[in-house]
Amino acid sequence: MRLELAQFPVKDAQFGRQTGYSQGTLQLDKEELIGLIRQDNRVTSANIDIAFPGEKMRIVNGRDVVEPRLKVSGPGCVFPGIMGPVETVGQGRTHRMSGVTIIPSADYRPTILSGTGAGSSAILDMWGPGAEVTPFASTINIVLVLKLIDDISEWEAHATIQSAGFKVAHRLAETTRGMDSGNVEVFQLSQVDPSLPRVVYILSSSYGTGMTHSDFAYYGLPIHESLPTLANPNEFLDGAFTSDARRGNGGFITSWALLNQPVVLKLLHEHGRQLNFLGVIIERTGFPTELGKQVAAKATSKMAQLLGTDDVIITRLLVGNSFIDVMLTVQACVKKDINTVLLIPERGGMEGTDLPLIFYVPEATAMVSTGSIDRELKLPEPTKVIGVKQGEMVSLYPGDPPFDPWEEFLTRQGWRDIIGGIDWFGGMNYTCDEY
Repeated sequence: MRLELAQFPVKDAQFGRQTGYSQGTLQLDKEELIGLIRQDNRVTSANIDIAFPGEKMRIVNGRDVVEPRLKVSGPGCVFPGIMGPVETVGQGRTHRMSGVTIIPSADYRPTILSGTGAGSSAILDMWGPGAEVTPFASTINIVLVLKLIDDISEWEAHATIQSAGFKVAHRLAETTRGMDSGNVEVFQLSQVDPSLPRVVYILSSSYGTGMTHSDFAYYGLPIHESLPTLANPNEFLDGAFTSDARRGNGGFITSWALLNQPVVLKLLHEHGRQLNFLGVIIERTGFPTELGKQVAAKATSKMAQLLGTDDVIITRLLVGNSFIDVMLTVQACVKKDINTVLLIPERGGMEGTDLPLIFYVPEATAMVSTGSIDRELKLPEPTKVIGVKQGEMVSLYPGDPPFDPWEEFLTRQGWRDIIGGIDWFGGMNYTCDEY
């Protein structure tokens, strides 16, 4: 599978009479894009705004983040199974609009008010301390402000929000069709020097009992009950993996983060140079029983062993007891004589003095921290809020007391309240000091 990824950087975005792209400037026909969103009768109102890095601007009700991409040759489409038929993607040529995102800011009445199936939203500050913990404060963000019909189910809410984001992303990327790019990267798992270390990446997704969506879907199919799945890394770049569009807070992954998966990209860049990248194993975790956790761990490690891997890198998604499954997978890989590195955000509490891990096995001797989950943030008062009208209150989680987003705000959940605020894959390059 050979994929060409052509870059079309966006350095400015503005509303205009016609949607188009020229020399780094993206023009948006606001009425056209709103009309595209309103084709879905589950959307009762829609508006569009633009947020730029450095502005004293706060986005609320953030649900997902999407990057405009377009398949211009090869089988399938970007976001297969959702935006088109199920075709194996990761081949041909894809256009990528870098430096710009689509953020659906959606308000709807939740039907699940607690537990693993409940939705959640997030905030995003384009300046100040909140901007330092998320990659989306440095991108130009096209914000879709949506109001959904009453009595919408949680699954329909997901599908509606996701559809709005993906449709607008596709329309914007479509403006690059027929254009040449001066920056094209080629990704392919070609034959390499057999003496190079053979590396597999294990991405542990999570599913909790009673969840509407698994928070991780493959070709539009949520991974609920599944043993390990082997994927070509190129599939990530064409949107074969997507997220639950109802859950924007940092405890959940965004579609943008899966399109720009930093571990996948780094291993692809080093393929044939320092290593032989064999592929990605998707491991479903969060089993409610010890038996399920043990079976998943053993099956995942066996798949890596059958591929002939020397080394594995493991990351996880979501907080909770799925961490046990991941640690058992580390243990199973090491017992099969596979060198294993676990790349994870840590706990530690608000002061960083609590236990960083909720479960541990002695075989876990190589771990890399990607930062904290628990730290508080005090966010200053903005000059503009996108997502609600002035005077309206916001709740990030069902049942939580609402707050006024126009005022100074202390995040109750710390970095989890920020969209993209937890670095699950090590893409933010945090460092630490030793005292």
